[in-house]
Amino acid sequence: MLACLLAAAVLAPEAPLPEGNAYVRELAARQRQRAEVLDTYTYDLISVREDLDAKGAVTRRRTQTYQTFFVGGRPVRRQVAEDGRALDAKQQARADRDVEDKAEAIRKGQAAEEKPGARLLVILERFDFRSEGREDIDGRPAIVLTFVPQPGKRDIEGDAALRHLTGRLWVDEAEREIVRAEIRNRAPIKLAWGLGATVSSLEIRTDFRKVDGAAWLPVRDETLATGRVLLLKRFRTRITRSYGNYRKFEVDVQETTPPS
Repeated sequence: MLACLLAAAVLAPEAPLPEGNAYVRELAARQRQRAEVLDTYTYDLISVREDLDAKGAVTRRRTQTYQTFFVGGRPVRRQVAEDGRALDAKQQARADRDVEDKAEAIRKGQAAEEKPGARLLVILERFDFRSEGREDIDGRPAIVLTFVPQPGKRDIEGDAALRHLTGRLWVDEAEREIVRAEIRNRAPIKLAWGLGATVSSLEIRTDFRKVDGAAWLPVRDETLATGRVLLLKRFRTRITRSYGNYRKFEVDVQETTPPS
């Protein structure tokens, strides 16, 4: 009997891969629901910025720790530590004033509006997605998709960078949630910083995991960028952000401090 079951499993045809563009747009259509779930969480964020030399050795490191919560469905970060040390009273008071200013702007409707999923859908239209196969991520099957920019220019914010990006997505097949995303550039990107900055190499990776058996939330992302500023000064920077200590709370548009 066992031999028959094993033989049947081996011979069972694998489900066909979905059409990439339709599949990704279906995922994007659920973005509003994901945003509403995320709005019920607060979490800690540790951001590490490292300057690297040509060989990849760290020459400078800066670590910042934040508590992240939501006001009116918008994320607000409250810095609580710098390089592993809690902010002193004056620094914390200044950080808290910044938080209150941002929260007040959100409550008054003065913060830039972004409807959940709206910008994402516009960005997705910029790319062509193709299903490439399946891989296991943490023991769970995931569909692997690649994407490249559609030809030509688009009248959307950030298109000067978007049209030079390509990458891959891993989507949990059972739950249709993104578990990993990798993005890189395929041509230099000029940044409108007023500094003549050009990014020659860009690599971004983000990993997501299921929290509380309910929501797929980010756990880590890393960005590695190299380039030049003012055509003279080279830079090589790595930014790593770790997300953790997720906990539920009741959303309150008047809330201005994270729950303890």
